[in-house]
Amino acid sequence: MKAIMYHYVRNSNKKLPFFRYLSIDNFRKQLDYFEEKFGFVRYDDFLKLCFDRNYINNLKNRILLTFDDGFKDHYEFVLPELVKRNLFGLFFIPTGIYGRKKALDVHRIHYLTGSYGGGIC
Repeated sequence: MKAIMYHYVRNSNKKLPFFRYLSIDNFRKQLDYFEEKFGFVRYDDFLKLCFDRNYINNLKNRILLTFDDGFKDHYEFVLPELVKRNLFGLFFIPTGIYGRKKALDVHRIHYLTGSYGGGIC
């Protein structure tokens, strides 16, 4: 089994000319490629794996999709594509932002470098 981790999957934004992201079109192309070459870990597979670690042998080259940080992008772009294809993914959502009421520092840095660039001084 191979885990593929995604962060930003979105359309371009003129306000963030240097932002690094994966376009939704390229995300779709990646899903097509993974399906053709490897296949995906399905929800039922994941449940079986939770209860039987040896089940990993049945998932030898399959792809497990993961999405970090609970971005709005995942809800707007990723989730509809997964539903359309009947695919499963794990979404990891940081909860600290709710207590702090501000974005994680790493995401604030991404937006700064996305806005102004991140070249070496």
